[in-house]
This record gives sequence, structure tokens and C-alpha cells, in this order.
Amino acid sequence: MNKWKILIVDSSTIVRIGLNQVVSGNFDCEVLSEETTSGRVVKHLRNGIKFDLIIIGNIAEDVEEFINEIRRFTSETRILIFAKNLHYPHAMSFLIAGANGFLTQIAPSNEIIQAIGKVLKQDRYLCMELLEAMAQETFLNNVHRRKNPSAKSRDIPQNSFNDKLSKRQKEIVDYLIKGESVSSIANHLDIKVSTVATHKSILFEKLGVKNVLELVEVYYGEMVV
Repeated sequence: MNKWKILIVDSSTIVRIGLNQVVSGNFDCEVLSEETTSGRVVKHLRNGIKFDLIIIGNIAEDVEEFINEIRRFTSETRILIFAKNLHYPHAMSFLIAGANGFLTQIAPSNEIIQAIGKVLKQDRYLCMELLEAMAQETFLNNVHRRKNPSAKSRDIPQNSFNDKLSKRQKEIVDYLIKGESVSSIANHLDIKVSTVATHKSILFEKLGVKNVLELVEVYYGEMVV
């Protein structure tokens, strides 16, 4: 069997080196890495170089357009997004554009290996963080469909939120309701992931909820079954 041909694209030298080591140490493959520009990658494709997998990390360019460029040349090359953090709308746009997998750079090495293996075998890989965000989005859509039009502009229940939560905790609630991950919220608010996790734990306890889906129910002041 021929070796897998894998291309790593990321603006960070450390990320490229780390990914190269993980990939080379666990797969029979040839690995090429590029700093960022889609033009150089497209040049490889235009010159007839075929990749089994392209891993796209953090780049300065528009990732969705980059995926579109790859898909103009080939539908066979697998694409795995290795994002710095999870931003749900972006992740979904990447998948719609033609990416075959998505995980974030906080993933442990065993998950990275699992993701690469599945995508190389023509399967799709979505990290648990994204799957949970997708479940939240589905839940929210159901909530909105069940709400009457006048309820759309309803304020957050005073007793549940305004009287119990700090300003920072309310900000975190707003992001959680939108399906944002802890790492993404930390990025938005420019604070540590551990700080967001602590606030999340405290506000869950204050509101008497165990997860984001229950938080959504309290947020809208109704139970959806």
C-alpha cells in the first residue's frame, strides 16, 4: 500500500512541528507543511500533486474560501479542520464548504490520531465540543418554534438571572445560549478558559441547572419536551 500523502497548513511553526510529529509517528505517510498561503497549496494542486489529507489549522486567510479553492481542484482529498477554538457558525460553514472533519487545538494527541484516522478512511470526524454545540442549536431551534411571536422579545426572567448572576456571569450565559464553547467564550472575553469554566460552574449552581440545555430552558422560562 502506498504511503498516505498529508499536507499540514498552519501559521504557527510550533503547531506544524507538533502535528508533523503526531502524524509521522502514527501513520505510514509523507508529510508536507506550509505556513499559511492558500496560493501555494493551490499551486501544488495545479501542478498535479495529490494529497490524501489536508489539515487546515490557524491561518490568516479565509478558511471557507480556502476550502472552496481546494474543492475546485479535487473532491477526493480529505480536509480536516484543526481550529484554534470552536466558533459554531464558522465550524458549520467549513463543513458545508466541504471539510470532512473538525476538532480544536486543545484536543489531546489520542483524539488527533483518531480524527486523522477516521477522515483518512473516508469517515467524518466531529469533536465532542462541536457535537454538543450542534445539539444545542437543534434544541434552540425547537424552543424558538414553540415560542409565540410576542415571546421573542421577552426579557430574561428577573428572578432567574438578574438577581442571581454577576455581570460577567450574564455575559457567559449569553454566549452559552448561542452555543459557544468554553474556549470560544474565553477568547471573546479575553480571559482564561479556567476562569470561564469556574464562572460556568458557579452560575449553573446558582440557577439549579446541570447542563446548557437546562440553562436554555430556564433562560426562556419554559420546559420543552
